[in-house]
Amino acid sequence: MSAARDPKLSVLAVGVDPGPLEGCTLERAEDLLGALANLADGGIDVVVTSLDLPDATGTDVIVSLRERAPDVPVIVVGDALAEPMDAFGAGASDVVPPDAAADLVARAVRYAATLRKVEAGLRRFQAFDELTGLLNTRGFELLANHHFRLADRSKNPVLIVFLRVDGGGESPGEPAVADAATVISSAVRISDVAARVDSGAFCVLLPGAEPGSEPIVLERIIEAVASHNADTGHETGPSLSVGAASYDPEHPVPLEELIAEADRRMRRPSDAPGSSGPPDT
Repeated sequence: MSAARDPKLSVLAVGVDPGPLEGCTLERAEDLLGALANLADGGIDVVVTSLDLPDATGTDVIVSLRERAPDVPVIVVGDALAEPMDAFGAGASDVVPPDAAADLVARAVRYAATLRKVEAGLRRFQAFDELTGLLNTRGFELLANHHFRLADRSKNPVLIVFLRVDGGGESPGEPAVADAATVISSAVRISDVAARVDSGAFCVLLPGAEPGSEPIVLERIIEAVASHNADTGHETGPSLSVGAASYDPEHPVPLEELIAEADRRMRRPSDAPGSSGPPDT
């Protein structure tokens, strides 16, 4: 008996023509209003959208789509109206070039849909930390290993960032851990995977990050601490040390070895190259 074929993904293309997407059925909307009406009917797996629509532009498009259907991934066809990091910050799952070939868009669609399915499955296995709302150790291991299998096929490395809350020689209390979780969540993209893996330790997996991009991650954490301090009125935010390691599909190692390597490379964000006078994190 032949194996059943996977059902086709339903893709809503908003203001763009992504071309024929293998394994997908395509629905279209020319503007944001039409897209929101389509999403309200349900049945959409992934949205592929321009940020230059007749009735909305820029990251407002992403925010509106995510508000209407928070569980539906949004892939942005990149243009000059928003930097990729702004798009990620607004809730985009991925950004593809405006001249991306249909097979590249199809891969991005499948990846986004698969990730959402895995995340939904994790919620059924008590894979989230009650205090922070982030993944717990079990959930992070499951999702990280899923990303590693994808990396083995794509041959693209995966960056792991390890963060530890400084408790001044003692285990950090719950308020410090919760503060750190808030900072970390605001510093990562929606496509990144953040988890609390110990009483005062966190891991973030950054798919698609280039090796050597650790200073960029540190800078995002520094900015997140500054924003947190401004919002709370605190002079200093949670004290964090950060280390990073990369999963190389050409030389794969287990997740625990990557975390141990990142732990050995631990440093304070204020030690980041090119950092000048950041907040005392």
